[in-house]
Amino acid sequence: MTLVDFSALRCGPITLHRITEQNIEALQSALAVYPDGDYMIDALYESYAPRYDSENRQIKYGFYTTYDDEMAGMSLLGIADWQRLRGYTGADTLTHMRGHGIAPGSKPHLFYLGFALLGLYRIETGCLVSNTSSKRSLDKTPGLVFEGTL
Repeated sequence: MTLVDFSALRCGPITLHRITEQNIEALQSALAVYPDGDYMIDALYESYAPRYDSENRQIKYGFYTTYDDEMAGMSLLGIADWQRLRGYTGADTLTHMRGHGIAPGSKPHLFYLGFALLGLYRIETGCLVSNTSSKRSLDKTPGLVFEGTL
């Protein structure tokens, strides 16, 4: 696997900035000013911080998301299986930015990263059945095909 060097993915008003070991503390400080900052900081370290497998291949690519250069949340491309080239996505949006299309607008960036840059074959995403906002977000995501309820 060749190392892919990218620090930001931008399309329209949405930019995904890669979370690295070098910028994670600054990101924590930036998130701390928001009312839901504590939740987002917990999510940052639990879900969006870079992670590597036993062969030192990156398996979590986390990004902080900006909308017109304003902090909007975080997005994730995770690698579930490098052998089968399977990945998954995730997102958390700051409360004040919900309803602006941040999550569905971020997914195409993650699809580009996964399919075009990393060579993945399949990328999955999902939400809790009870989370109607997340379901609407998935319904608005270009290129997503509903396969069923788990």
